[in-house]
Amino acid sequence: MIEQTELQNINLCLEIARELKSQIEDEEAVRDIDKAIELSLKWLNDKTDVSVELYDLLDGEDKGFAVYQQKKVNKHWIAVWNCIIYAFAYICRKILENQGAVYFPEPIEMADEETITILRDTFKNVQNL
Repeated sequence: MIEQTELQNINLCLEIARELKSQIEDEEAVRDIDKAIELSLKWLNDKTDVSVELYDLLDGEDKGFAVYQQKKVNKHWIAVWNCIIYAFAYICRKILENQGAVYFPEPIEMADEETITILRDTFKNVQNL
């Protein structure tokens, strides 16, 4: 069962992702963010296991949020993609924890409650860049 604080953090992650998505011009990237939001909401609504699909959007081999971020050289866009990565890594971690997972893929293993603090700080910086 997900705790109230975790639910609030997930909703914050989704809000930030939605806001940053509006700044992105790459249509494929926007579709991927939309898909990640949709998967996250599906899990929130009916606890459907979307962890594999969400993880693939986060850190897929040929495409994914990490790949989009690696293509950027501008500080602003790197920070935007960092926010999106932090948001969905946190959500993916909560999905896996809720399923009883003990071990996590490396990018997910690093996501914890501190990730929310980092996300907030990075998001504030994005707004100021």
